[in-house]
Amino acid sequence: MPHTVLHVAETVQGGIAGYLRMCLDLPRDAFDQKALVPSCQRAHLPEDPRILTYPETARGPRAVLALARHLRRAVRECAPDLLYLHSTLSLLALALVRPDVPVLYCPHGWAAHRFSGTGPRDRAIRSLESRLAGLADRTVNVSRNDAALARHLGYGGRQVVVENAVPPPVPDARSDLFGDGLNLLFVGRFDRQKGLDLLLEAFARARRDRPDLRLHLAGAVVRGGIPTDLPEGAEPLGWVDPGRIDDLYRSVDAVVLPSRWEGLPLVLPEALRNGTPVICSDRAGLPDLVEEGVTGHVLPLCVESWGRRLATLDAARLRAMRPACRAAWAARFDVARFHREISAQMVEAARPSPTGAGISPALSARKSG
Repeated sequence: MPHTVLHVAETVQGGIAGYLRMCLDLPRDAFDQKALVPSCQRAHLPEDPRILTYPETARGPRAVLALARHLRRAVRECAPDLLYLHSTLSLLALALVRPDVPVLYCPHGWAAHRFSGTGPRDRAIRSLESRLAGLADRTVNVSRNDAALARHLGYGGRQVVVENAVPPPVPDARSDLFGDGLNLLFVGRFDRQKGLDLLLEAFARARRDRPDLRLHLAGAVVRGGIPTDLPEGAEPLGWVDPGRIDDLYRSVDAVVLPSRWEGLPLVLPEALRNGTPVICSDRAGLPDLVEEGVTGHVLPLCVESWGRRLATLDAARLRAMRPACRAAWAARFDVARFHREISAQMVEAARPSPTGAGISPALSARKSG
């Protein structure tokens, strides 16, 4: 009998949608999966009867209560062997529902990356995140850096690593979407985490000396994002259908990833699978993912460094990196490796039998607490 798995996510915009798509591609004879997501974000996932939705409310306590109510109903109706939770709010809902079901949790990048200061607010957020992580039987970190951070901070629960990955590129992807000039691509939310504000300022500076630079922006402002005016040479594309994203990667000279903090963003392996070099910040675990001068460039997170590098980019040198980029994807970020590793984690964590025998210590603690 396949293991019944219920995924729960309070947001699927950006990389979480791609992650869920990869999980739902696991063999159906091994896993009977469903995913509970907000109805307003349903369009980010493919048409699939296994996708369940709930009406989203405003963020905050009401949103947690609403998610908890729908989580309780979904657990009752789906009777899962395993809950796989994505994002912090889903753990808050779990604390209210306390179901007798083993739990996997994927933070998709710890909040501690953002709240790393010594002030009372940052310390409180890290403390809460640690306690919530302990509600899960095991936490699946999407990068080695995330796992190292969780262990360093003493986060609760068992910490494991299954690095993000992406499927092979579309074989007939186009490479002629954009005209002359040196074309750069940003993919992601327009918010502070992704560093778009810094990128736009650096791009505007670089373009004074390099009017051939073009910046294409795939994404949009989301909750808490910062709308901004675009400099000359920057083109907004909106959210791009996943079936078309490889057209963008293959049509540009480089992908830019100026994030202030990250786990392992899917943008990076998506670029590499298409042979596109990545220019990223030196924050969190990003330097471990890009080999300087081989698969891209790693830069200090400041306008001056980014402006200088963008102004000196050479299209021929970037093209010469393409074979190494494809090789890096095949060696580290192939989806077959992800499927093997995440399957093993799900099987080990799932309830082993209909009797519920073998429920983990974390689950027992939730039940008795």
